[in-house]
Amino acid sequence: MKKILLTIIITIGFMQADEWIYFNNMTDYEWGVGADYSVTRISPDGSVSEIILEDAQYSDISDDGQKLLITDYILGEVYIYNTLTMDTLNFIDNIFSLSKAKFTNEENIIIYSVSDEYAIGGAHKKLYKHSFTNNLSTLLGDQLSPVFDNMTFSPDGHQVINFKLTQDENTEDSFMNIDIIITNIESSESTLLTTIPYYDFSGSIFFSNNAYWSDNGSIYLSFLDDNECIQLFAIDEVTGYITQLTDNPCPGMTAYCIPSILETKGSNSDRFVYTNCNAWSSEQWIYDIALNNSSYLGYWGSENYVSLSFYQEWSPDHTKVAITEQIYSGWAIVPGPIRIYNIIDESINILGDFDISGGSEYSASSPLNWVEDGLVGDVNNDALVNVLDIVSMVNIVLNGGDYDPLADLNVDGIVNVLDVVQLVNIILEQ
Repeated sequence: MKKILLTIIITIGFMQADEWIYFNNMTDYEWGVGADYSVTRISPDGSVSEIILEDAQYSDISDDGQKLLITDYILGEVYIYNTLTMDTLNFIDNIFSLSKAKFTNEENIIIYSVSDEYAIGGAHKKLYKHSFTNNLSTLLGDQLSPVFDNMTFSPDGHQVINFKLTQDENTEDSFMNIDIIITNIESSESTLLTTIPYYDFSGSIFFSNNAYWSDNGSIYLSFLDDNECIQLFAIDEVTGYITQLTDNPCPGMTAYCIPSILETKGSNSDRFVYTNCNAWSSEQWIYDIALNNSSYLGYWGSENYVSLSFYQEWSPDHTKVAITEQIYSGWAIVPGPIRIYNIIDESINILGDFDISGGSEYSASSPLNWVEDGLVGDVNNDALVNVLDIVSMVNIVLNGGDYDPLADLNVDGIVNVLDVVQLVNIILEQ
């Protein structure tokens, strides 16, 4: 009987890794009341979709796609949800004016931002890190600008960018100096990198201007040049030296113009999407880092509605980019569909039927996360789930080897016989 079981374990189960795009799907909308969301994932071709967690919104996903950071902005709650065990792993509450939360590269530490106080330019922000190990929150930055996203990580995940308002001689106009501050998440120590002089708040006061911290040593950002035209700039992460990259003509700020790099969790792409102003609203461009040039992607609004793009997520092979948008139709502001642009054939695929009068089949609110759904139980990382993975896991248990998250199937922080049992069940159920 043991020999037969061993044969079954060896021969059963090869699973090709799939790709999924995670997003917050607006499942219902009621005028004057608000919207309902569920965490959903969809295959990049739109053929398969499934709800991961109903009546919830996520703000980040772990690199392996197994843990979601769930945020309740009304109740001020953040908790970590495991998509394998369906359990809540950690939880914090009573976060007044919660704005956003993200995982760090430390398993038990997240960062989150809150609104602070109302002043020129809107509500200031505060940034905290929270350790679930000792249940302690630590302030990383305060008096931060509400116009910028203050949660952009360095490529190694150890640092985060803050944008802080500085004193200006004329506090009655819309121009303020902005200090770019680099904060070490582990030590909570901050250093001033450089200052953006006379940043114009007008026209973008309620929207985040997102930075992109590339692994080439540059931080990319949009702001005004000397002619008060919106351009892309590169900021050296060590010296703070600012280089203007584009020299585009500007038609002037419009009511629906959000000049910014679209938010993303990635930092290793050789391209990124940004928006700039046209005569009426915002249009999308792709900037090629290596070639130092921009190519026009498109304008997605119409005479009946305005479309504003907010988030980008590149496929694992970097040949496609998925983008979210907000639709302004005059009576409501709702999420639009997911658009996927293929840089090879320059095609755009919309996931789900989209009709402004009826909404979208997949109304996608940010963030987007494009992940490879790897093999659960592939402890030795050979793209197979079989007896060799059981052997590897048993060796970890018996020899007291280093902790391996691939072997911790029940995500309880230790590798023991319970994980071995779960792995055997996974193999037999395939």
